[in-house]
Amino acid sequence: MLHLSSRPDPASPMPSFPIFLDLRGRPVLVAGGGDAAASKARLLARAGADILLLAATVGEEMLDLLESGVIQRRETEFRPELLDGVVIAIDGSGDPDLTDRIRCAAFTRNVLVNVVDVPEQCDFTVPAILDRSPVVVAVSTSGGAPALSRNIRQRLEAAIPAGYASLARAAQRARASVRQSLSIPRDRQRFWDRVLSGDLADRLMAMDEDRAVEEIVASLSRFIAGGRDEGGSVTLVGAGPGDPGLLTVSAARAIGSADIILHDALVPDSILALARRETRLVSVGKRAGCRSVPQEFTNRLMATCARKGLRVVRLKGGDPFIFGRAGEEAEFLRGHGVAVTVIPGITAAMGAAAQLGLPLTHRGVARSMRVVTAHCRTSGETDAIDWTKLADPGTTLALYMGRDRLGDIADSLIKAGLPPDTPAALIANACRPDAEVRFAPIAALPGAPALTNPAAPSLILVGDAVALAPGWAMDKMVQVSAA
Repeated sequence: MLHLSSRPDPASPMPSFPIFLDLRGRPVLVAGGGDAAASKARLLARAGADILLLAATVGEEMLDLLESGVIQRRETEFRPELLDGVVIAIDGSGDPDLTDRIRCAAFTRNVLVNVVDVPEQCDFTVPAILDRSPVVVAVSTSGGAPALSRNIRQRLEAAIPAGYASLARAAQRARASVRQSLSIPRDRQRFWDRVLSGDLADRLMAMDEDRAVEEIVASLSRFIAGGRDEGGSVTLVGAGPGDPGLLTVSAARAIGSADIILHDALVPDSILALARRETRLVSVGKRAGCRSVPQEFTNRLMATCARKGLRVVRLKGGDPFIFGRAGEEAEFLRGHGVAVTVIPGITAAMGAAAQLGLPLTHRGVARSMRVVTAHCRTSGETDAIDWTKLADPGTTLALYMGRDRLGDIADSLIKAGLPPDTPAALIANACRPDAEVRFAPIAALPGAPALTNPAAPSLILVGDAVALAPGWAMDKMVQVSAA
């Protein structure tokens, strides 16, 4: 777990001071007519700067800025007085002699200069920018690793959806009403904390701006009346097969804003670590051979917490609606007047197939796929399944929770007409670092070497498409006779 220091280390000062500069209507100088200078000019234009271009020749991108009127002033020869009254200068010319002349003239006029891609000659650097105006996020490595700044920005783009722009504008418009109604700063902070997090924030981002303002004002009235601004809710969240990187953005946000998380036993710590430190974590999972939490208890606990105004996340492995009892839970909650939403997750079959490079459907090989629970406690339950509908090598069959009865499953499929040499795979801990796989024809799969962890969640894939996995041709189990 990553531990962050609560205060900066005095031995490691910031290499630069981050500021946001208001350039609206203010003069700036851009030197150079190529793509590097044009990129910076376009950025300055978005900030409303009055751009003076210094360039003897220009490329297509800069010419477009000139012809469209984004840049209205241009000089072809440098003179020191061009910097008079300029706020900042950006040199993208790539001409060392011109750079020296600009820097000398700028120094005597207290004008800060950025030399594109030459950080040692810069008074300031231009960060990687995530624009959700009026929300703007800037990421900088002080010019040391621009590619890393861009990579971090890309990650933030996924975590901060475009809806934050309209949410911020709505909050700005409602700010005066909130300040007038709540004179105590702590009350205003509590109100905004409630509005800008959790389910209400998600709903506001989905609304048009006028409607969002109305909803914020309505929440303010409820807050002043002494009630909670929003009632509690339950979100059924798919945690995927266990890799935090495979969570949806919505799932990660729900986990991070939850007051209480009721999670399956198979949800790994790496995903639970996304919750806030004050979030209560309750394991309500069911594991074969272990004492399980009754489903009725889980249902009532979710409803009780939601009625107390808490944001409840029911965190399930895979997808909530694929063998996750989410349908039962949603029905119970709605029947008791509790607001419930569902965030899908990557189910084990999809995750395992991607990890193995195995297409679940493939033209000319697999026309369809079927997802089946193989959690059969007895041979009688196994026999009750209509195996004839499943015994088709042209259909990729995904069997969940069937490892303990793998022999019965293989026998039943073969008796129902599935060719004994149909490719099959047994996968445990799909999409995790400790994932294991055994490839073999279905008749031989029960005799494959045992998996290292007998308690690991597993999946069985059967069908001709399994042979398309790169590992099929290399796995020694393929050589095992299906006879």
